[in-house]
Amino acid sequence: MKTMKLWRNIFVMIAAILSLVSCSSACSSVEKDGDWDSMVWKAEVPVVITTDGIYDVSVDGGKLTFVCQNYSSPWIECATSGESRYYPPRETNDYHTITADWFKAEIVGNKLSVAFDSNKDYNVRSLELSVTAGDIFYTFKFKQFGRN
Repeated sequence: MKTMKLWRNIFVMIAAILSLVSCSSACSSVEKDGDWDSMVWKAEVPVVITTDGIYDVSVDGGKLTFVCQNYSSPWIECATSGESRYYPPRETNDYHTITADWFKAEIVGNKLSVAFDSNKDYNVRSLELSVTAGDIFYTFKFKQFGRN
C-alpha cells in the first residue's frame, strides 16, 4: 500500500512539473504588450527616395500614395514642418486627415495619400508625417524642392 502511495505521489509530481513546463513554453509565445511588428508601407507608384529615407517631391507638387501592408486601419498622429506642428482635427474625432496651407494628408483604410501644392518659393520645404496603429509608429519624410 505504501508503495502505491509513493508511486501515486511521484506521478502527481511529474504531472505537475510537466504542466508547468508546458504552460511556460506556451505562455512565452504569447505577444507581450508593445511587441508590435514594424509598419510596412509600399508606394502605389514608383517614387524617388533618397538613401536617408526622404521622399523627393516635385516643385510643382503632386500626390503620393502609400499602402500599409500589415495594419488595416492606421491613423495620423501629427506632422512637422520647420517650427510648425500640425494635428488632425481630433475635436471632431477625425484622426485620419491633416490639412495645412501647402499639403494635405489623408488615410482611408490602410491607404495614405499626401498631396502637395506647388512650391512658389525658392526655399526647400520639408515635412515629417507620423502615422500610428496603436503602439507602433512610422514617420514619412518628404522634401519639396523650391523654385530655381
